[in-house]
Amino acid sequence: MTNASKKQDEEGTVISKVLRIARMIVLASYALSSVAWAATCSNASLSGTYGFLHNGTDGNGAPFTAAVTQITFDSTAGTFTGETVASHDGVIATAPLTGTYAIASNCTGTGTPAAGNPFSIVVTSTGFLALHLFSEGFAVKQGSPVCTNAGVKGRFGFATTGAFLATGAAAFIGELKLTVNDSGEGVISGRLASSEGGTFVASEPVTGSYSVGKDCRGRATITPTGQPEMHFRLVVVDGGNEMLAIETDPGTVVSGTLQR
Repeated sequence: MTNASKKQDEEGTVISKVLRIARMIVLASYALSSVAWAATCSNASLSGTYGFLHNGTDGNGAPFTAAVTQITFDSTAGTFTGETVASHDGVIATAPLTGTYAIASNCTGTGTPAAGNPFSIVVTSTGFLALHLFSEGFAVKQGSPVCTNAGVKGRFGFATTGAFLATGAAAFIGELKLTVNDSGEGVISGRLASSEGGTFVASEPVTGSYSVGKDCRGRATITPTGQPEMHFRLVVVDGGNEMLAIETDPGTVVSGTLQR
């Protein structure tokens, strides 16, 4: 056999191996994607405790409702219970929540509050999405956080949106540092930028305090320099890496998150 023939045979062998490897990769990818698409959901896919942040608008699209709910699903009974703190057009109220739910194999479902209209659910890898008439929101699983003042200390990015009924649209963004003093009390420091009723204020110092209970619910007070205090209710989620928040001052419809 000539050198040229040997070279052609060797090249042919290499090409054949490459094609076989390529086919194996394609088949493996197809198998993996098939497994992913074959994954199914059930009530068990939505089980345990979640923080649920949901907001609503009026018929003109203006902020009307902001709410944060701590909700627990019992997949065996197909029921949920919880507590909601909400601002309905600036009026703050706290109310218990109960109802039933059902999740289909395609990971969509329906939740039906005991005293309300059904809402649609889509289960996600971190929680669920929800849609109701003029209202939508998302939920994050609680995980296993240490729900104490010390358990959530650290630096968080903070962002809220909504409206102050007296001045119009409002939004805040900044960094907050949560620490614990010698008495075990939660202390807040940091900086916030704000947009209120068309007026933008660049980053300014803030001070404040916070408290978190064993039930993974909490409260916070944030005071921008030269401005009134802002009060929030909190729900700890994602193992303590995030907190969902709603402002509880009358005349506000504002909610958001704190994220590590």
